[in-house]
Amino acid sequence: MNAFLNRVLEYKKLPFILGGLIFASSLALLTVFKIAETQLTQLNNARNVAREMFKSSDDLTAYARYYVTTKNDKWKTEFEKVLQVRNGEIPNEADIRKSFKDKVKEVGFEQNELDLILKAEQLSNQLAKLEIKAFKHIDDYRAEKEPEKYAERQGILAVQAEIAMFGEEYQKHKALVMDTANEFYKTVHSRLDIAYKKSMTIAWIFITIINISLLLLIIFIQHAKQTVIPSKPVKKPLVKKPVRKRKPPAAMVTNNQSS
Repeated sequence: MNAFLNRVLEYKKLPFILGGLIFASSLALLTVFKIAETQLTQLNNARNVAREMFKSSDDLTAYARYYVTTKNDKWKTEFEKVLQVRNGEIPNEADIRKSFKDKVKEVGFEQNELDLILKAEQLSNQLAKLEIKAFKHIDDYRAEKEPEKYAERQGILAVQAEIAMFGEEYQKHKALVMDTANEFYKTVHSRLDIAYKKSMTIAWIFITIINISLLLLIIFIQHAKQTVIPSKPVKKPLVKKPVRKRKPPAAMVTNNQSS
């Protein structure tokens, strides 16, 4: 094992290979994170779409029940506004005029998911017909001109309106709307949860590759430092200068000559 590792570390092109691997893995990792971000955005969009369907259906139910109970036209007006906003006939609170169907088609859900949320809207619209039918009972006894018949019909039609809004048929239909919208969200969540986990697994693979490459690069640098033999400094040969004979002092030469 050590011999194999040494052979790898002695490969001169190893730093370039590791550098390229780190660079390519980094780019791939950024791409994976971008995909994961898109998946989370889609999941958030699905949550918002389901929440909008829940809210609009609950608002329709609440306003319809307020109207048949209080006979106040204010609640009938609020009921009609919810339907108009959903159909894109008037702008919503954010001043956006777009139907619910057009909004969900722009998000980019898969066809089976889109079918579910549009089915929930269709069921809610069918429920709205039951609610409007209950309104008709209120309008009928209000339209009665003869006082005797009005008093008689008032109680009967009011009860019919309340049965229409609080009866078993209404409750089942209402539950079907909510269950369908909830199934839509669960379907999107299941798909994106699997895709997100897969993205995170791929991301960890690239992170592991980057860390191993960095570790090998550090080992290569340390190995290269240890294998380099420092060169000994070359000593220059000493050049011996010729010994020059010293001349005797002039006084000594004079004394020698005189003797």
